[in-house]
Amino acid sequence: MKFRYQIVSIGDKSDSFDDIKELFFEKINELGLDEKSILILDSDNFWNDYHANVPTFTLYFSNRKSGFKHRNILKKLIDDANLLLPIVKNLHEFTIHTPDEVHGINGFQLANNNDIEKLVSLIIEGLGLLRLSRRLFISYKRDESTGVAIQLYEKLEENGFDVFLDTHSIRPGEPFQDELWHRLADTDVVLLLNTPDFLKSNWTTQELAQANAMSIGILQLIWPTHKLEREAEISLPFKLSVDDFEGHGIINAKSYLKEAIVKNVINKTESLRARSLGARQDNIVSEFMNAAHKLGKQAYLQPEKFITLENVPGKELIIIPTVGVPQAFTYYRTDEFYNRVLNDSNREVFLLYDQFNIRERWLNHLSWLDTYLPVKTIKVTEIEKWLRNR
Repeated sequence: MKFRYQIVSIGDKSDSFDDIKELFFEKINELGLDEKSILILDSDNFWNDYHANVPTFTLYFSNRKSGFKHRNILKKLIDDANLLLPIVKNLHEFTIHTPDEVHGINGFQLANNNDIEKLVSLIIEGLGLLRLSRRLFISYKRDESTGVAIQLYEKLEENGFDVFLDTHSIRPGEPFQDELWHRLADTDVVLLLNTPDFLKSNWTTQELAQANAMSIGILQLIWPTHKLEREAEISLPFKLSVDDFEGHGIINAKSYLKEAIVKNVINKTESLRARSLGARQDNIVSEFMNAAHKLGKQAYLQPEKFITLENVPGKELIIIPTVGVPQAFTYYRTDEFYNRVLNDSNREVFLLYDQFNIRERWLNHLSWLDTYLPVKTIKVTEIEKWLRNR
């Protein structure tokens, strides 16, 4: 198989790299991608096997005590405009422990194995295998868990998530319920605060039902003395105890969690994200493949999870299943990737997305973009109509 993606590991040899690789390939499997499409490069095989036209993500493990190794490789990767992540043990000493070439790049602190989950997510995002927007939706009952909801909102925002919380995320003048469903449709993971009366609210029950209908991964924090509700059994449960809360055993709407528990929640969210997006992408792929089979069209799912459609005179059609709401940057990255990797002008590229719960004004915006950009869109509900015209 021709390699589509490259990971480069250079600099000071890291004892964590084997753990990083193991978790990376675990996530690749969750996304349904073929491991053989990934090439791991280091200083031993770089000059023989590296390809400049392949999406590449570089980890530069840096430590002044070991000397700044492999600067010739580093220069080549920077000249080729590849994504590069300098990794140090302490960001407060970043400029001390990194070479001049990377001082203008935000570094990553790998202090211990607890940081590996986030690092792997950054690699997958950088390669374009996981979308860059990191969206999370907090579903909760205000009179039971407002304190924890706001605490998690703030901590997750600090860790690079775009978090939706109803009291913080809807601007004045916006239609509340339309915007809420729109943001739910564009989320990666739902963080559900399962308090004793959570499902007694009509709104929270609807949020759970909508998340289940869209196959969105749910991380369910279960309050002490409460249990996993039958309606929510598809989620990943995280049972809380009284000792997980600050205070003296009294839990109410103003309570909040201990710092160690919050860190655990963030790690579990990172872990669930790839699995959730992979499942939603698989649903979109299945819709297209089933429709193509029904109409007798020759559609093929490629190892990198895009679809090619044959029997179209003079053109190869490439269909990219896209989770959530397509953004302008989604169009740009898609076009850039296929120009770089396929290097073939005899093709057309389409983004396939599920428009369920996306606001009407955004759908109109996407239709407008279709008239100006080389990458076009297809709605899941219009697959058969689109195929009949091909």
